[in-house]
Amino acid sequence: MNVFDLDKALIERYSSFARSFSKIRASEIEQQVAALYEDGKFWPEPLITINPRFEKGRSINQLAVEGVVDPALTSIFAFGAERTPITLHRHQERAVVKARNRESFIVTTGTGSGKSLCFFVPIVDAIVRAKKAGEAPRTRAIIIYPMNALANSQLGEIGKFVNDSGLPENLRPTIARYTGQESDEERQRISREKPDILLTNFMMLELLMTRQEGLDRAVINNSLGLDFLVLDELHTYRGRQGADVAMLVRRVKQRLTPSKDLICIGTSATMSSSPDEKERAATVAQVASKLFGQKIAPANVIDELLERATSPLIKAETLGETLRQAVLDALPEALSDDELKQHPLACWIETQVGLEEGEKLRRRKPLTLLDAAGTLAQQTGVQEDICRTSIADMLAMMGRREDTRGGTSPRAFLAFKLHRFISGAGRAYATLQPAADRHISLEGQKFDPEDPDARLYPLLFCRECGQEHHSVSITQEDGQRRIIARSPDDPVRDEAEHDGTETGYLVPAVNQDFRFTGAASDYPDDWQEETASGEVRLKSSHRGKHDGRFVSVCKDGSFGDAGIPAWFFSGKYRFCPECGYQPASQARETNKLASLSAEGRSSATTLIVSTILAWMERDGSLDRYTRMSVVR
Repeated sequence: MNVFDLDKALIERYSSFARSFSKIRASEIEQQVAALYEDGKFWPEPLITINPRFEKGRSINQLAVEGVVDPALTSIFAFGAERTPITLHRHQERAVVKARNRESFIVTTGTGSGKSLCFFVPIVDAIVRAKKAGEAPRTRAIIIYPMNALANSQLGEIGKFVNDSGLPENLRPTIARYTGQESDEERQRISREKPDILLTNFMMLELLMTRQEGLDRAVINNSLGLDFLVLDELHTYRGRQGADVAMLVRRVKQRLTPSKDLICIGTSATMSSSPDEKERAATVAQVASKLFGQKIAPANVIDELLERATSPLIKAETLGETLRQAVLDALPEALSDDELKQHPLACWIETQVGLEEGEKLRRRKPLTLLDAAGTLAQQTGVQEDICRTSIADMLAMMGRREDTRGGTSPRAFLAFKLHRFISGAGRAYATLQPAADRHISLEGQKFDPEDPDARLYPLLFCRECGQEHHSVSITQEDGQRRIIARSPDDPVRDEAEHDGTETGYLVPAVNQDFRFTGAASDYPDDWQEETASGEVRLKSSHRGKHDGRFVSVCKDGSFGDAGIPAWFFSGKYRFCPECGYQPASQARETNKLASLSAEGRSSATTLIVSTILAWMERDGSLDRYTRMSVVR
């Protein structure tokens, strides 16, 4: 499956969906807005990150042989029908060893680095050892998640390891979730069975610590002598919430482990942005020490260790003609891992898109495909569009399982992520100038960046005909009456304010086919009445209250004969002067007119998810099991 094709299809469909909510009558506005869509102003290029290779550590089997973990873990932390013990990353191994030495630590490795195994492996090891020693059942580890979704996910992951292990029941670690989602029956069972591991959130733990109900007290009492306390996503505990959690941790320690040291573990992908490794570790250690209420040394901050997937002997800057030729040549349909390891373009992508080489390999900051193509074009002299296609094709190749491209492994050579940010197009702004000259901007500034004398006004459209409207105020500014922009979200009043400020809507009359003239017959039919002499006039409920006022407005918002013709309607929006459309009187003011997009979050999410699922389901490169999983 080519994710770049999926991304393109997704944006095209979302763009069509978003644009369906607004109709634009003025051709010059429509053309400028269409150009903004075409230029990708609303949905900029997605960012690319490479999932790096982590330095290999020892396998669970090796650690068991050396006595670091109990031999039973070789069947728990294993994969496949044959239960092959997993090989840990170096940072995971370091975490296991530190926990075995009863040291607290913080794991600050990146996304997708397996941070959860850094605490699950040592926790499960301690539990199995205790069960073999015949110790009484009790809760030995409490793991605190910032969101219930994370707790739910981790419950399934660790449960899969344990349930597939084949260990006898008396040695199997037990795990329970206690987050407030559980039924009374489930909570009763948890209090009776004393699970070895309790997954919760800080609010529920706070309630368990303070409520006096027998069930809650039993759950807490089951944790007396607690061995491990884990705070997942440590960076979320900041400010007032961080202070609350720090106080909670101290009360937990005081109540559950008053006479022994508790092993505290924290995980976070983002806690310090310092480029200096020692400074970063010191900052993380300082924050963690405050949260856990005990000293955590910088040496106990575990960062990721990366290695090259491609040959470390090949340097991007020395590739020369071989790289240029690799960009120009058509990519083969299949390349094994061994072939990719030596491929010039694969090496270039890993080191210029994925990794930053130095004394220590580090992840590069995310960048767009366009930026990467520009760098490659500069180095090779090949046209940027060719470079863009070559990079996209190679990324797709490296992200495929090896057994689909000439090899035997079920794993990708180097997986990557496409970070696509999608939001509604939002609002546009326009200047008050003749049709041929007015400028459309997406920036909600006071003045047009291209013309500092021209004010910008929020641009809204009639939901029926697309006639443009501006939400405005008329007020005293710089010694004269002037029309200024008013946010459509700000309240609008039918009466002038005490200082004479009027709020309402301005409708430019700059297009030749604009029909409204201010005659009574131009207003909605139900606003009109006929006098005894047969003259049409506005009813008393509208006359002198809701009728439009013709004005001539200059681009700086001042009134003057040199300005454009427009109609000002004071107060709430009641009708479109072009087509006569009247929104429901009970409608919210902000919903009466349309902006560039008005899609709801749930509708947008449904569209995005359904597009992705449909694309994945019909993609021929996905096996039957994967397609079934996706559809479910």
